[in-house]
Amino acid sequence: MWIMLSLLGAFSQALCAAIKKKSLQTPGMNNVIGFVSFAVAGILFGLVHWLKTGSPWHADLSMRFWGGMAGYAGLNILAVWFMYRALDLAEFNHLMPFMTLTSVAIVVPPIFILGEVPTPPALLGIVVVVAGAILMNWHKETIRTAADDSNQRKQNHRGFLYFIVTALCFTFSPTAAKEAIQGSSVLFTCFLVHALIGLGFLGIILFRGETRRLATALTKRKMRRFLLIVVATGLVIVVENGSINAALGKAPVASVMAIKRLMPLFAFVIGYLYFREKNHLRKKISATAMMIVGAVMITLSK
Repeated sequence: MWIMLSLLGAFSQALCAAIKKKSLQTPGMNNVIGFVSFAVAGILFGLVHWLKTGSPWHADLSMRFWGGMAGYAGLNILAVWFMYRALDLAEFNHLMPFMTLTSVAIVVPPIFILGEVPTPPALLGIVVVVAGAILMNWHKETIRTAADDSNQRKQNHRGFLYFIVTALCFTFSPTAAKEAIQGSSVLFTCFLVHALIGLGFLGIILFRGETRRLATALTKRKMRRFLLIVVATGLVIVVENGSINAALGKAPVASVMAIKRLMPLFAFVIGYLYFREKNHLRKKISATAMMIVGAVMITLSK
């Protein structure tokens, strides 16, 4: 069961990013999208929790829970903010495979900080992921490529730099999620973390003086389609994070994350079929496959 939940989470993550990439390109609305979509997800999780338990809250929450929740929500706010910026710039099937760098980030710091030497499969996995990342960003300079896609290459590079922060945040958030889940329940954790992420984006809106944009999105008739798409994004977020958190409640973090590393495969298919991203296709196929295989090797070796 947890394998199917993990696969559903991987597919939903790719789908959620694709909706943002394609349908929510209204300039300057990234923080509004973050607030509304995560608020919708939090409300839905809260209603399900209330209906199932008969209470809107969870009793006897420990400091372990609040520590995990703080890390879980904070890391996700940063990750989503930088992901949205990256999606605005880069090609979809170029960008999403770099999520596999979370596997490398889990293994490499302990080598230097704790002196923990990875197992041979993990070391080989690191080499494969890094080789895939180099291949994805490698471009053979020709007159044709310089004329046709020089600007897109620059955008891809900028998006990649933003996405590095997203990958680092998502490296540590599953462990924080596990702490919160073990201190309460899957449903309550999902409810509270999404509500807090939504509030985090609301805080960004207030800090950046974007309240007029929020009011426009919520009240103007011409923004009705935009608002419906944002709400739909919240529904996909519910499926994505609900399934992953449910899987984390049933299986070890490493096992769940190994299955979720297949997300770039779903993203590649979406990029090819929906976005029609067919340039440098052979290179992207090879690089994506290498990064997925390496990430699974690293995750399963822990």
